Amino acid sequence: MVARLELIKELASIVPPDVLVVTSIGNNSYFWAELTDREATLFHSTLGMCTPAAFGLAMALPRRRVLALDSDGNLILNLGVLGTIANENPTNLTVLVMDNGNYLGSHKKEPGMRTASGGKLKLQEVAKGCGIVSSHVIQDVATFSTTIKSALKSDGPHFIRAQVEALDTERPPKTKHVLDPRENKYQFAKYIERTEGVQILGGGLGNFG
Repeated sequence: MVARLELIKELASIVPPDVLVVTSIGNNSYFWAELTDREATLFHSTLGMCTPAAFGLAMALPRRRVLALDSDGNLILNLGVLGTIANENPTNLTVLVMDNGNYLGSHKKEPGMRTASGGKLKLQEVAKGCGIVSSHVIQDVATFSTTIKSALKSDGPHFIRAQVEALDTERPPKTKHVLDPRENKYQFAKYIERTEGVQILGGGLGNFG
C-alpha cells in the first residue's frame, strides 16, 4: 500500500497543464487543489459522477487529454459507466481510482465501512471485463509514475486502480482556498471556452426576441 498524498504529489508533477482533470469529492479534491494551481480542473464531482463527467468531456473534446481522479466508493456507485466507456472508446480518457477500500475513511481517525473493493471486488478486473483492455493495478510510486506517463502519451481508454492506505494520515497543509463548486464550474467552463474556441455559457437571459 502507498499513501494517497505520495501518489497525488507524483501525479501533480506528471500531468501537463492542458490535461483536463475531474476530481471526486473528499481528499482527492483537497489534495489536488493544495498541490496544483490549474484552471483545467473540475473539483468536487459528487458520488458516482466523477468518471461520467470526465467521460463526457473526453467525448466532447476528443483532442484533449482527460483524467478522472476518482475513488472507490465514488465509482462503485456508478460502475455501469465502465461498460459505456469501453463501448464508446474515448482514446483520450484515463480513469485513475484511488482505492482505500472504505467509505469516509479519509475524514476519520479509523477506516469507515468497507467498500466492495475492500473485499473481493477488483476494480481493474471489472474494467477489463467491461472491455477496457488497458486496465492496471498499482501499489507503489514508481509503478504509478510509469503507468500514468504511459497512459497520458498513448491511446486509451486507460483504467488505473491505485491501492492506497485506508487512512490519509499524511496530508498537505491547508494553504489555499478551494473554490466553491459553483464558482469552480463556471471558471472551468470559461477555461474550456477560451482554450477550445467554443461557447458553453450564454448570457443567462434566455431568448426573448
